[in-house]
Amino acid sequence: MIVILDSNILALLVTPLDEKFSEDEKLGTEIHQCTKWFERLLSKGARIIVSDICDYEVRREFIRIKSKSVQELDNLRDLIEFKPVTFAVLEKAAELWAEARYLSQSNKIKENIDVDCIMAAQWCLLKEQYPGRKIIIATKNIKDFQRVTDCDVWQNITYL
Repeated sequence: MIVILDSNILALLVTPLDEKFSEDEKLGTEIHQCTKWFERLLSKGARIIVSDICDYEVRREFIRIKSKSVQELDNLRDLIEFKPVTFAVLEKAAELWAEARYLSQSNKIKENIDVDCIMAAQWCLLKEQYPGRKIIIATKNIKDFQRVTDCDVWQNITYL
């Protein structure tokens, strides 16, 4: 199984828990639950991928707010695979973007779909490279991807 992490999941994985929380309070946070989910996937051998465009999305915000999470983001690169945004990815993303625009009236589709199209393109190219293999995007918002990809909210994704 290959799991591609959306930016919102990546941000959860590198955001530290507030030190003011008690141990019991930490257990109930989405950050803690997502981290445990991520660790379970890794321990069972799932291949976890993040697009460099998601790194960019998360990193720029952490830099803006001067967060120490930038270092956590760097450390994560030693643990999982980060996929570059190549010309082939951009070419496929452009096709997906044009198709999304064609299928929706301009004022009904969200304006900033570029990152989603790039991630969907990477998903499509991985499906071509690994036919028959389960490849899924883990996200908090499936509507961004469900038209083109196999995706689910992260809590629903398990690997046996």
